[in-house]
Amino acid sequence: MTAVDAREILHRIADELRALAGDAVRDLLGRLPELGDEPSAAGTVLAGRLLAVHDRLPPGDELVELVRDALGDLTDGSALRLAGWRRAPGGPLGVALVLTGDGPAGGRAVLGVTPDGPVFDVVVTPGSALRLPPTANGPWTVQAEIAAPDGWDAAFGPGRPAPPVTGTATIRLERTGRLGAGPAEGPCIAVEGVTVTVTATPAAPPAVTVELRGLTAAVLPKALAGLVGADGSGPMSGGSGPVDVTARADRDTGLVFDGGSGPRIPLPLRLSVAGVRLRDTALRVALDGTEPRLALSLSLEAALPRLPLRITLADTGIDLPLLALLVPRRGGGPVRPRELFPDGLGAALDLPPVSGGGLVRRTPDGGWAGLIALDLGVLQLQAVALLRAPTGTAPTSFLVLLSARFPPPGIQVGLGFALDAIGGQVGVNRRVDATALRQLVSDGNADRVLFPDQPAERAAEIVQSLVAVYPVAPGRFLIGPMVRLNWGGRMVSLSGALVLELPAPVRAVLIGRLLVAVPDPAVPLIRLQAGVLGRLDPSVPEFELLVSLAGSWIVGLAVRGELYLLIRGGAQPEFVLSAGGFHPRYARPARVPALRRLQVDLAPGNGFGLRMEAYLAITSNAAMFGGQVQLDATIAGCGVTGWLGLDALFVFDPVFLFSVHVRGGVAVRAFGHRLAGVALDFTLVGPAPWRAYGTGSISVLFWDVDLDFDVHWGAPPAALPEPGRDPLVPLREAVARPGSWVAERPSADRTALVLSPAATGELAEGLLVHPDATLRFSQRVVPLGIAVSRFERRPVPTQTWTLASVTLGGTAKDAGHLPPVPERFVPGDFFDLDEERQLTAPALAEYAGGVLVPVEGTALGPGHRVDDGYETAYEPPLRPKEFTRWPGHFGHEAVFSLNPGERLARWRAPEPLVRVRPPTLNLVTAGTLLPRLADVSLVNASADAWEALRDRAPGPQAPVELVESWELPS
Repeated sequence: MTAVDAREILHRIADELRALAGDAVRDLLGRLPELGDEPSAAGTVLAGRLLAVHDRLPPGDELVELVRDALGDLTDGSALRLAGWRRAPGGPLGVALVLTGDGPAGGRAVLGVTPDGPVFDVVVTPGSALRLPPTANGPWTVQAEIAAPDGWDAAFGPGRPAPPVTGTATIRLERTGRLGAGPAEGPCIAVEGVTVTVTATPAAPPAVTVELRGLTAAVLPKALAGLVGADGSGPMSGGSGPVDVTARADRDTGLVFDGGSGPRIPLPLRLSVAGVRLRDTALRVALDGTEPRLALSLSLEAALPRLPLRITLADTGIDLPLLALLVPRRGGGPVRPRELFPDGLGAALDLPPVSGGGLVRRTPDGGWAGLIALDLGVLQLQAVALLRAPTGTAPTSFLVLLSARFPPPGIQVGLGFALDAIGGQVGVNRRVDATALRQLVSDGNADRVLFPDQPAERAAEIVQSLVAVYPVAPGRFLIGPMVRLNWGGRMVSLSGALVLELPAPVRAVLIGRLLVAVPDPAVPLIRLQAGVLGRLDPSVPEFELLVSLAGSWIVGLAVRGELYLLIRGGAQPEFVLSAGGFHPRYARPARVPALRRLQVDLAPGNGFGLRMEAYLAITSNAAMFGGQVQLDATIAGCGVTGWLGLDALFVFDPVFLFSVHVRGGVAVRAFGHRLAGVALDFTLVGPAPWRAYGTGSISVLFWDVDLDFDVHWGAPPAALPEPGRDPLVPLREAVARPGSWVAERPSADRTALVLSPAATGELAEGLLVHPDATLRFSQRVVPLGIAVSRFERRPVPTQTWTLASVTLGGTAKDAGHLPPVPERFVPGDFFDLDEERQLTAPALAEYAGGVLVPVEGTALGPGHRVDDGYETAYEPPLRPKEFTRWPGHFGHEAVFSLNPGERLARWRAPEPLVRVRPPTLNLVTAGTLLPRLADVSLVNASADAWEALRDRAPGPQAPVELVESWELPS
């Protein structure tokens, strides 16, 4: 079976139920007479749609008989009646269940079903307030309350949008008595009662809640039960006994269990068998192909009788069709559960001096994983393998981790260090997922992909981590050595792996784990663990380093936090250095993770807690640091709480200034309620002039006083910053500089030119231009097409520089119609940035720095004759020409004659069949990727590029972002 999204499961169940309903209605229409319109519906929204009432519910298929079991025969005197139905006057026939209120003003509620689709219509006449009291029919009880003051007319069906709910409805069906599948001795599953509740309100989507009361099961197949000594299948007993399970379904969340994770819920069931320990018991809904099935699975560990062997079974149990439980079959015999083969099998041997174990289990991606660990006394061996068979276009892929551990103290290598373990990783058609590996290191679990301890007991988490970190990738290969060193008799342990991902682009990944345990790793008072991730990608180029302290403590006090370094070049260069994260308002660069604060928890217990956290970060335009201290000294909700925090920002351009945000307070609490407190939240900005603004508050019982303040003092700078020079002079120098003009040769020549060494040298010096080249002009003095207010970090009058035209060979070209050349500029050098922009603006931004000028139409120099005789030489040599022995009519054999043009054609490069178009940018709504503007460019924007695009975007103002066209949903 396949575990899928909760909404997908609900979609499949709904499809099955709709198909059953459509077949049942078609069968009923073949058995019922066609009646005329219902006279009492005249003058209402049901006129021409509701037909006359049938005298009873005729025999039908499984769904019809289920309705009969729950509601009865729907004869005269029943609260609910069966009637004919048309979606519109003169439309196709269907059937409807009708609930009619008491008296002439009682109103009607109709559920109509038309088989084509099928389509379900819910119609409630305006002003209706209907109530069906609890009505028993054998083991079933049904009750309903429906109201629609303004009426309710909605249609549900495949391909139809969800209609608005304009009324309220609560329908409850309850069945008592045992319901089961399978023989009592097992394997079987049974409940003591079922309740189904359907609710609909204008404030929430319609929902269905199913409650299973008194769930019990006999899970183990007979063969497995005999293997572990469980005498037959053995019912689940002990623990909490029968349990109650509730599931809820609606279109937003899909099918989920209360207290579980999506369509899966753990169960507190136990197996009363000596020597058997259950690890996990769960009820879940999954898909077998397209069929929804309900499965009860367990994982257990058992000691085999009279053998030094323990076995492990993972996710074994039973399952059965979910629709067969909802709609029992008629005449087809009872539903029998299907026995599930375990997803994992393991064995552990304890026969001194040799011990070890292994297992084989399925992986989340549909493959298989194997693990073996052997202790031979003089050496410990571990091996983990992942294998996935070819599927579709994906070839066979595998990953192998091998390691050998030496007995303490290891192999001495000098200076107190000892080689503790060695190993390696090899993967075929696998790659490294940097995001998953980063999360693994951040959680303090880097050892799962290095040298994991207790691999047999931790097999599930090890396999899950390997599948996530090394996903399938056709054409990629992994290889990497592993090593572990210790120092001081295990007090310090350092393990690492250098993994290379091949072929080009080659990437290198360093995975490391440093563990310091003092005085002894078995019972450490100080445990400092640092997970390390280093990543080098020369193709960008990019270097990334992450260090996480997760899982560390000092004498029971938790220590955590992360350090991060990023150096990125290429088209989007970045430099990030952070310890503990960033300023709260700082927008992280692309692909930079959120970092955890450097924290120390001073929490000895007994109602006292003290947490301290801090951070430090450096960007291209500013430096920032901050921290917070929190105190919680309470017992049973009574005591004192306090806090003190700081966030500081230092800006060095255009003039030095700083902003410090301080917040603090203390409160006295009694039984969870605040009795008195004082708090202060203010920001200090300076220097010259100084400004302090914020809010102070005092609270005593039910009396609160808030005081806002904004205070200025000090004088402004005596002299304004020296203005910057006119950009015209350096801009003229940049235009006249030969290095600003580059002739970019095409990737494939359209002409068959062969350049002499002298011409090649002049081409390199810029004295000659290739006739197929594009002339590229660019400069980094000032961005073009956008208003600047600073130059060389000094203020200048607001001005905009553009290229009017480019003249080549006497021909002027309008620069406004030429493709722009983007260049990277530092925003602080050209724009006035406030505190917000200092925090959120990228270190470098892309603006127009030049243009691309085609050379078509440009005057070419005069041609001259060259000696191209060498072009007739081929490697390997051509076959010699063969001439006839008898005299011909011509002086030479014309068939072998090649003129210079024909010889030149032999060297002509073919026109490319496929050209790659540069990606286009689209402005979309952040989060939803809803298109706002197509094919936009920032390089020729107005004073503020983002604001300009927002103003051009249709629709309401909303956060936007730029994405490439291929990222948009199709």
